[in-house]
Amino acid sequence: MHLENKEQLAPLAARILANLVLKGKKGETFENLVCDLKASKSTIFTHLTNLQASHRITYYTKPGDRKKYFILSPDALIRSMDEMIQNWNDEREIHLEISEYKKEINKSLPEGSSDKFDLEFHKDYLKYLDQVTAIMQDLRSKLIENHKSTNTK
Repeated sequence: MHLENKEQLAPLAARILANLVLKGKKGETFENLVCDLKASKSTIFTHLTNLQASHRITYYTKPGDRKKYFILSPDALIRSMDEMIQNWNDEREIHLEISEYKKEINKSLPEGSSDKFDLEFHKDYLKYLDQVTAIMQDLRSKLIENHKSTNTK
């Protein structure tokens, strides 16, 4: 359900992604997906095609084996992180604008007016957005570095 909502996927596509998350680098064959998910070949094929087109999954083959082993796209998590960071940056800009607007309104009101806006929420929320963005950027950098070192071995 989480993947369906977060990634805006059909239920079966989300189940395919979840299956591939659990399989890891080993991957999963088309035949096993059909069997495990109890769906028709054409439905599985359609969802695999769409997931490949959206760069969420890819596949590899083994020498001497004609089967495709589907895996999560290595950069899918990076793209998801980039989207989160961008959303937080957009949200930060909105809160900065709102905060600046409220500061200007507060300046125009008489001292001690009960109509003045409390700006603490915006300060705290901006601090939160800065912290989660920094943590996500750090995690993203570590993931990229780990991916590079894994591929060079």
